[in-house]
Amino acid sequence: MNNIFKILSVFAICVGIAACSSSSSTEPEVLRDYATQYATDLASIDTYIDTHYLTFDSEYNVTFDTLLPSSGHSSIRTDSAFQLKDTTVTEDGINYKIYFIKFREGTKDRPTQVDSVHVSYKGIKLLKSTTFDQAVTPTWFRLQEVITGWSHILPNFHTGTYTPGTGGNPTTFDNYGAGVMFLPSGLAYYNFSAGTIPTYSPIIFSFKLHELRYRDQDGDGVLSKDERKLDPTISPLIRWKENPADNLYKKDNTGAVVTDVPFLDTDGDGYANMYDIDDDGDHVMTRIEIKNPSGGLYLYNMIPDCSGTATNPNRVRKHIDPACH
Repeated sequence: MNNIFKILSVFAICVGIAACSSSSSTEPEVLRDYATQYATDLASIDTYIDTHYLTFDSEYNVTFDTLLPSSGHSSIRTDSAFQLKDTTVTEDGINYKIYFIKFREGTKDRPTQVDSVHVSYKGIKLLKSTTFDQAVTPTWFRLQEVITGWSHILPNFHTGTYTPGTGGNPTTFDNYGAGVMFLPSGLAYYNFSAGTIPTYSPIIFSFKLHELRYRDQDGDGVLSKDERKLDPTISPLIRWKENPADNLYKKDNTGAVVTDVPFLDTDGDGYANMYDIDDDGDHVMTRIEIKNPSGGLYLYNMIPDCSGTATNPNRVRKHIDPACH
């Protein structure tokens, strides 16, 4: 696996510390203007998509090759065997277009940007069309600890089913989400080099989403995915950040970018509910408030309101209602 965890997480780590391990990255180059670099990256990605073709087998193992007149193939952009999609995400003040391919969506659970995913993948250096790392056997990653391009795209896919291995046989996976993402450097490592990846490099990942673990960052008994601020106009591709003062990225129903929706912080104490052990500020821990009569914890959908009723889908659950105590 060639230390891929360090490679995927180096950008997030390096922005918070003064120096990085020489085994995973070098000192960053002088920071370039984000808009200028994005324009360069997007042009490179567009050119690659128009001058290369893609093949994949029954298990969605992907190969890229240069498109030649005699190849008999269609470009990635025009190939009818799949649909090249794109979405827009906002980061560092730039509205990034991300191209991606959804070979198969998956049939089971969908991660959010704060969960752990079990994936196999291959990373390609776009300008060289060479593999810089891969994991044939699925491995676990926390989406908050890898490059942000993953956290934007993987929540658009679902996990599948699997059969545990027995008698020395490996676990087998089926019906999993599988796809490809084309990432500008601003959603990858930007001005850091990582492994064999130079600075300011757009990159490609093919991937398969096998399984996930929903996380509970504050250990309060409510999964972080259930502590989001919900809005009917929010698209599935929501950008989470650790700082509740930062804004979520979303697109409204017309496709316009909206950046004024804050994290859910019920008691207004500056800590998002996903990091707050007392979500409503009533001095009773959330984990205590969601205990059921048998002493266990209610599942999120079964948490009642103050009256003990859990039938109204629009109820205010007791752990975010300070009037309960």
